Amino acid sequence: MDLTVEQLASRVTAWCSQHRIVPANGQVATETQPRTLRYYRTLGLLDGPNAGGGSGYGERHFLQACAVRVLQAEGLPLSRIQSLLFARSDDKLREVTESAASGGIALPDAPAPFAQPETWQTFPISPELMLVSRRPGFRLTTEQITAIRSILDSTSS
Repeated sequence: MDLTVEQLASRVTAWCSQHRIVPANGQVATETQPRTLRYYRTLGLLDGPNAGGGSGYGERHFLQACAVRVLQAEGLPLSRIQSLLFARSDDKLREVTESAASGGIALPDAPAPFAQPETWQTFPISPELMLVSRRPGFRLTTEQITAIRSILDSTSS
């Protein structure tokens, strides 16, 4: 399914209305607006419109948006919702929405913390691109960065 953001917002609103999913506080509108979905994207709660290979929004986006609305109805803040839903499979998102549809809410388990602290090193390549490494002590030389930029420049022409 390839939906526009407006169609996705309408579908989420209809689903929430059908299942009596209402945000717990007055800070969130009862109806899902396209602007709200765009905001969810900026927070990482909703994948980009062509993440599923299509040109618009699909079933995964619908599940993501509905799961967010379900958890908002439980009074959870978006920061907590983000940590609960980050990188969840469609099946896990479906569990959240189906549990709400049946009258009970199945909160996803919080992600397990990293076993040990990680250090991430970033290497800016261009204004749009950076390399990230979590290998301790890893360094790129100026020559390596220049070579990477050269390779990228040759593939973008």
